[in-house]
Amino acid sequence: MRTRISGPGPKGGIDRLEDTVKEVTNWDGLSMDPEMWYPDGNCLVHLYARGSTASSTSGPAFLIPLEFLVGLDCIPLLDRFLAGTTGNPPSNRKFVKGRSSLEYTAGRYDLYMPPPPTAEGEQKLLCRTGTRNFFAWICGKPLVGESLGQALVGLLNSMSEYRGLNVDNVEDILDYMEEGGYADLGGSPVHTLATLHFAEHFQFENLYTDAFAHAVGMHDEVILSPEYKCISTTTRSLLTHAHTELHNRLTHTSTSLSTFLTDELSPTHLGLTPASRTHLDRFRAFLTTYWTTTLGSYPPSSAIFPNQVLLRMRTEFKELYAYLVDESFTASDCSPAAAQGGVCVLQSVQAFDARLGYESFLHPLPLLP
Repeated sequence: MRTRISGPGPKGGIDRLEDTVKEVTNWDGLSMDPEMWYPDGNCLVHLYARGSTASSTSGPAFLIPLEFLVGLDCIPLLDRFLAGTTGNPPSNRKFVKGRSSLEYTAGRYDLYMPPPPTAEGEQKLLCRTGTRNFFAWICGKPLVGESLGQALVGLLNSMSEYRGLNVDNVEDILDYMEEGGYADLGGSPVHTLATLHFAEHFQFENLYTDAFAHAVGMHDEVILSPEYKCISTTTRSLLTHAHTELHNRLTHTSTSLSTFLTDELSPTHLGLTPASRTHLDRFRAFLTTYWTTTLGSYPPSSAIFPNQVLLRMRTEFKELYAYLVDESFTASDCSPAAAQGGVCVLQSVQAFDARLGYESFLHPLPLLP
């Protein structure tokens, strides 16, 4: 049995046959699938060889309008598997994408798409599942299978095999993933790992990077997902390394924020006059009071600040920088007169960035009274 994977609704405004399309149901790989059985369809799809014993026991699996296949340029599939027609269609018809759909509504067509002769047992079911998922894409229905990532890989392979040359299969499958929610990675380990596996298999760099970043953020959840075993050992190793590095950086950042850089800006690392040191301490006290009032307590009790706190602090410090920055001075300019003698603000900022490995801002100085 193959479990349905929640996914897209129908293309082109076609009414869905089941209201419960996103619930988990099963498909045995051969019998009729009600989600792809259109009463007004005229193309029967059989997942076995013509004249085989299965024809007397299983019947066709799908019934769809032939115009679906022609409209999506599945001409190679029709040329390869169309067994014959009944009714009044012209003989030796040449299927051409773009013709009026009325030309493909007369008569009834039969497609016989058996697994390869060498396939046995589970391999037969996998082949039929791949065929079924191709028609699911045609009709805008959910995929089935034990692994979403493997189903997506199989689907793109089928699209490349069964469609004409003047189509963009990658763009079409990405649209399908977007429309069906498979591309919604946030908070979904299954979608994230499936996309990661899909992108890795076909070497889609941007998609891989996006999915990888989500997987790192959900590392504790993704390692428990059944999809995790489908990604390569190399990617698993990279995920573990990136997660460890992220954890260490967040721990260090949270520690620094909890005291507002007390150690980093201590006399050991930054030489300030007593008056300047007093000003720095006063500003740190102001920040502590503000965030205690804002968050209820400060610093947070956890070793790593919650994501919501980090995001809010990032936003507000960015706004504070925008309020205080001197946009008339850039890092490439000569040292301003205000920084000569006494405390050189520019040198202090540059020394801080160099010691901690930060990239300096284009405008590194604040407005000074």
